[in-house]
Amino acid sequence: LFPWVEGSWVISDFDMTVSFNKAGDNFYLMKYGGEKNTSTFEAVFVKIKEALFLDLSAVMYDTTGDEYYRNSFIKSHSIYKVQITKDSFQLSELNYTWFYDFAFKNNLPLKYEWTDNSMLLTFKTTELKSFISEHNTEKEMFKNSLTLISKNTDAVEKTIVTQNNSNSKSLTTISQNCKPKFPLQNGWLGGDGNVSVPISANTSLFLFSDSYVGNKNQQSRQEPGMTMISNSVAVQTCLPNGNTDVKYFWNNMYAENPQPIFKTFTNRYRFWVNDAFMVKNNLYVLLEKIGQKKGVSPDDIITFSLLGFTLAKIINPYESPDKWEIKLIPLPDFVNPNMGIRSHAIQNGYVYFFVSRNDNAQLLVRKNTDSLDNPEKPFEYYALNKTWKSGIRVDDMDTIYNGFRGTTLNYHVNLKEWIMLSDIQFMDNKIKMRTSPELSGPWSEEITIYEIPEVTPGNSSYSKSNFCYLPRECIQNYDDKKQEMIITYDINNSDFSEVISNPKIYTPKVITVSLKKKYSSR
Repeated sequence: LFPWVEGSWVISDFDMTVSFNKAGDNFYLMKYGGEKNTSTFEAVFVKIKEALFLDLSAVMYDTTGDEYYRNSFIKSHSIYKVQITKDSFQLSELNYTWFYDFAFKNNLPLKYEWTDNSMLLTFKTTELKSFISEHNTEKEMFKNSLTLISKNTDAVEKTIVTQNNSNSKSLTTISQNCKPKFPLQNGWLGGDGNVSVPISANTSLFLFSDSYVGNKNQQSRQEPGMTMISNSVAVQTCLPNGNTDVKYFWNNMYAENPQPIFKTFTNRYRFWVNDAFMVKNNLYVLLEKIGQKKGVSPDDIITFSLLGFTLAKIINPYESPDKWEIKLIPLPDFVNPNMGIRSHAIQNGYVYFFVSRNDNAQLLVRKNTDSLDNPEKPFEYYALNKTWKSGIRVDDMDTIYNGFRGTTLNYHVNLKEWIMLSDIQFMDNKIKMRTSPELSGPWSEEITIYEIPEVTPGNSSYSKSNFCYLPRECIQNYDDKKQEMIITYDINNSDFSEVISNPKIYTPKVITVSLKKKYSSR
């Protein structure tokens, strides 16, 4: 990120104002023009060796035509070389003529095709970076410079400094006496992911990934008006009689263009919710950046691809979720499949994350809670020599255990053990867990604790097209006297007609699992 760019700038040669505003976790929105005719671009600054470049891509808003019309346009990128002075910076555009001449005189190593009278470059991003790095100092490669002068010479990165130190809550002791419920009501028509975070003695947040939403009084997916957004939130309050009050939230509720709570401000990816936790009255949400899978076939069930992770910070989590103040913090060290962040734990002033390497080896990283907001402060990793080291070095990270990724990680005081639920392998019918006295191990082998009826033949709820995933423990609902866990998991179906017609599919399932058999000798 380049905080100096935020704010308004004047293009001196054209008497035009340009603004840059941080939008996603690692890019900006650049705007210019009048109120009724604004041009908007996604602006990404990229360093290649010691040179700085700006990648601009025009934004096509959802209000422009219909989806068929918008999809008929090819997304293109313009590249500019950036040179910075104290209160201004200069943009020089990539010279097409130079590219054309180079292609014919030097046998351009980059792949390209002809489209009418233009060259369409067809190559990998890494190949372009390497090519630019080799040639960017050549005189004619970049030309037609524009100078942008800051309208605020003291422009600095905008930061939220609001602190809420009152009513501090000790989350380790929160215990709620009601069971989670997920009724289809008030236009919320189902969702998956369902990460839970207790925020008070009687209130929990449930954060969903892909969610079906509709009109205010809609209760069925078969009614007109239903659409899907990439995430939503439920506020669940335990009532004195043991019942649960549920209120759902998303942005632009009941409007023509509903929006998720966590917006990416780009069409390149959307956010799913991976995990969440509270630190010092701030809510932190671990978000997965989800893009379209390349080369997907019409009969593929998995049509998405994991592109990376972002950490969202909410400084006012006790307010209505549609009024949350959200700051997005990039996590560039963690990219699937080599470094996929999974379950978390908070202990002794650190947030620990298990990291899944290729979904078959689990590693451990941590970060001091005081530096969570600062992407410049490095993580620490648990090394082969059983010590913590600064930075991320995959080749020096100790494998905590071999096996499939986990979903939730909670310490059970009465059992004196950490319990990690394992994610459900595709088409498997079992929920499993591992245990360990310490985060660094030794971890037990997987133990089956529940057989899933929706994917087990012979059960009334079984369908051969069902598949289940993401079992998560709701630690706030754990009954330490009975040694019973409350677990949610997701049910999906490869047949869309079944998803639409069956309200028990794509609505989180809530189950009670006893640990007495495993711990009966204690």
